[in-house]
Amino acid sequence: MSMPLDPSLHSSDLKTDANSNGHSENLQRTGESLRTAWDTISGDGDPFYFGPERQGARIAAREIELQRACQEPLSEAPDRSPNFTGGEHEVWVVGDPATEVFKKTQEAIYGQFLDEKVLLNPRTFQNHRQLALRPALPSEYLLRWLILYDLFKLPTFYRGQLPGTSGDACLTVAQPYIDQDENDPPTLEDVTAFMEAYDFVKVPTEKIAVPEIQNVTWYRQRDGILITDAFPRNFRKHAGTHALVPIDLVVSLVPLGSSKLLPPADEPWTLPSSC
Repeated sequence: MSMPLDPSLHSSDLKTDANSNGHSENLQRTGESLRTAWDTISGDGDPFYFGPERQGARIAAREIELQRACQEPLSEAPDRSPNFTGGEHEVWVVGDPATEVFKKTQEAIYGQFLDEKVLLNPRTFQNHRQLALRPALPSEYLLRWLILYDLFKLPTFYRGQLPGTSGDACLTVAQPYIDQDENDPPTLEDVTAFMEAYDFVKVPTEKIAVPEIQNVTWYRQRDGILITDAFPRNFRKHAGTHALVPIDLVVSLVPLGSSKLLPPADEPWTLPSSC
């Protein structure tokens, strides 16, 4: 098994590679760009919508956030077809050699969010709570990148919005391209070692309603961060250092008192005062 390096190493390595390849973004500003957009789109009040008790507030917030997202600065996608299209993003690899990955959300789709839902057990006909995926709000999409930046120093730069054909905004972000030896891709063992190095613990499978993510869902009680979709395909192994880099994980924040399944955070994660 190829073990990931010290988790603190990959951030500076990525910045060095990006600068040496002529990457023009100042990666120190990634958190600032995300925070500014998050502040604008989430607005005032309590912006966290975890748990079925917050469903009504979340539905109301979605319409407001969609309007705010349409007022964000315009972005500009590469003038060609994307290199590939996934469930959440259209993705362009930019440069020759590659220096940047540009991602645009699918129209009216802002990724996913792992939340608690009240579901009916088909065997007992009793209602019970389980973790299940739901569509993320625009603010939750941005919060995901903010947490990944704060936690793993993943350089993700917010680029603005592009109008979709239906009128809803597509949000765009960019990341430095991470060169990887395709003969030595990340493995599930690598991912497990990486997550455990950051003090994450796997969530018991019986608490997760979606079978596909039962083995790739992690929780850190220290600050109430919940991560899923931690498949090897959502990591890159840096060709030079062999350090593992998470590039696209689903991240939820579990506010105090909102979960009936997970232990409360010791010190809940908060937005950094300075990004």
